[in-house]
Amino acid sequence: MTRQTRLVAILLVIAVIGVSGLMVVANQYRKALGDHAGPKGSDSKDAEARAARWADGFLAARLAVRALIASSPERPPDDAYRTERMSALTAHGMSYEDYVAVRRAWRAWKASAPVNDPTLAAAFEARRGELEVASLGAAEVLDDSIK
Repeated sequence: MTRQTRLVAILLVIAVIGVSGLMVVANQYRKALGDHAGPKGSDSKDAEARAARWADGFLAARLAVRALIASSPERPPDDAYRTERMSALTAHGMSYEDYVAVRRAWRAWKASAPVNDPTLAAAFEARRGELEVASLGAAEVLDDSIK
């Protein structure tokens, strides 16, 4: 094998390694950009669906505990209150932490203050009439105290 042949072979090996490395890097960039750019629309759809589900769950929980409070002449037992609220939340795929976040956002929205989650604010606007009755009145303190 002559020097020129070895030099050409070495250059071909280096070129193949370089092209392979560039292909690996290009695939990594494609995946990274695909993760961030592609699902944007679906992420917003998911966020809107989550916000709608949370607003519905919040409303269902509030109505369930309002019915419990109305049916009980004195303060309802904490366990009964917690059970009513959690069964409504669970039916909407929510946890207590989700409920607390939505309650905080609802109170801000109700006071015409900015809401941190714009999709949740939009869900509240869509249910404006229904949310007018979501207030527990004097039982708000009870709702805050029972975890």
